[in-house]
Parts: sequence; C-alpha cells; structure tokens
Amino acid sequence: MLWVAAMFRLDWWGMFAETWPLSLTMVLGSFIAGATAEGGGAVAFPVFTKAFGIAPHDAKVFAFMIQSFGMTMAGLLIYLRKIPVLWHVVGLALSGGVAGLVAGDLLISLPDPYPKLFFSLVAAVFGAFLIYNRWVLKAAPAEQLPVQNLFRRLLFVITGFLGGLISSVIGVGIDMTLFIVLTLLFGVNEKVSTPTTVVLMGLLSVAGFFWYGAVQQAINPEVWQYWMSCVPIVIFGAPLGAWVCSRITRDHLLYLLLLLITVDLASTIWIIPMTPERLLFLGVSGALASILFFTLMRLRKRIDSPFVYHK
Repeated sequence: MLWVAAMFRLDWWGMFAETWPLSLTMVLGSFIAGATAEGGGAVAFPVFTKAFGIAPHDAKVFAFMIQSFGMTMAGLLIYLRKIPVLWHVVGLALSGGVAGLVAGDLLISLPDPYPKLFFSLVAAVFGAFLIYNRWVLKAAPAEQLPVQNLFRRLLFVITGFLGGLISSVIGVGIDMTLFIVLTLLFGVNEKVSTPTTVVLMGLLSVAGFFWYGAVQQAINPEVWQYWMSCVPIVIFGAPLGAWVCSRITRDHLLYLLLLLITVDLASTIWIIPMTPERLLFLGVSGALASILFFTLMRLRKRIDSPFVYHK
C-alpha cells in the first residue's frame, strides 16, 4: 500500500511504460539473489548496462538499492525458518566488506566492461572447480565452521574486504567471494554456504545504499524510478528463491548455480565485443583464478593446515 501511495504521490505510474522491462528482469534477478551465491546485481548489472544502455555507475548503485530490500527480505525468511547460516562468518566478512566497499568506491576506477568480464570469468573457473570438488573428489561437506583462532578471523575479514572491493565496482561480488572460500578452502556444504552469502550480500547492500544515498548523495533521479518499479517484485522474489534453496537437494542447488554461471558467461561473451586486449585479460584472469582455486583446495587437504576442518 505504501508503494502504491508513493507511486501516486510522485506521479511515477507513467514511467512504467518505459521501466517494465527492468521490472521483468528483476523477476529472475531477485529469485537468483535469494537462491544462489550470485546476487541480483549479477543479473541487473550486465542487463541494465548492455541491454538497456544504463550507465555502469547507475546500474551498480541500483544493485545495492534493490538488494538492500530483496536480499534482506530473503535473509529475514532464512532467519525465521532457522535455515543454517554461519552467522559468525557473516559478521567478520561484513566488517571487512564495508571497509572494502568504501575504499573501492574512493580509490578504484576500472573501465567498462572489464569488471564484468572479470566477474564472469572467475565465476566460470570456480564452476569448474566446484564440479571437480563435488563429483570427482566427492569430499564430505562440513556443516559447521569454527573460527576461534585469530588466523581464521583475519582470513574472513580479508575475504570480506576483497569482496567489498569487487562489489564497489559492479554492485555484487562479496557473496561469490565468500562462497568460493567456504566451499573450496573449508569444504562447507553449499546448502549452508549459500544462505550465508545471501545474508551477507543483503547486509552489505544496506551499507552500500546508505553510502551512495546518504554519504555520497550519488543516486540519480531516474535510478530512484527504476528502484520503485522493481521493489514490489524483489521483496517477494528473493524470499521465494531462499525458500526454494532450502527445499532442494545439495546437487540440485549446484546444478542451478552451474547453470547460472554458464548463462552468465555465455551472455557476457555474446553481449561484450571481444578484442585482443580483452581476450588477453580473460586469459590472464582465468590463469590467476585457476592457480588461486587450486591453492585453496590444496591447503584444505593438508592435515596440518590451519584451514583444515576438524569435526
């Protein structure tokens, strides 16, 4: 009712004729945000910038604005239904994430489309390692993750900081960054890692909304209109995604995530023209990501490693 009253008060009903494709995009984006480790911005950012010609900065800010409602609603459902979440990990990663978000916004400036190319390529490489971890190694997943020692606490703060840096560029990323560390380094069950990352991305999005809206005052009027046209969708779509995630099996969750990673990579390659410089960037990024992920899995196998999980 408040949304309807606001739309009448601001006389924004006419904009629906132009923004309905954005609202339709967020039907899928909000479901993905609640069901997987890829936030709604993973859908909104490339579609808004490439398909609808929205400026990357506006698409990024919109991602924070819309996720601050959709993914926090998903987080509320996760909390009320007592879906397993590593709350201590969320707190540590969030503290680093907020610092990374602010630092990234003030210090990092990457030309379009390299941020999106990097995110899609790293996610694709991670998908390959996820397949290897689940169906080749067949490692038994951990359901809990103690973080009593200082080393692990610092690790999650640093992970959050790096994820915050990525999120400051494309509006999403801390969720996937944490998901990678939890699954490859600690072998945490994806059914636990996923809701953990959903809660984390929602909370960081609230911080991002505050940063760009209240501190930087960098939200353009048309972005508010985009946001108003999509809010009624995401507050239902993201919790629905979280509920579906809690009901399906671990393998089905992995199938869904791998499908999204494949579609994301294919659409990125299709939408973004490839040049020799961009192909070189993809090759270097893929090689570095592969080395990093291989190292994470090797560390997990070492019995004397501080990363190893002891039941």
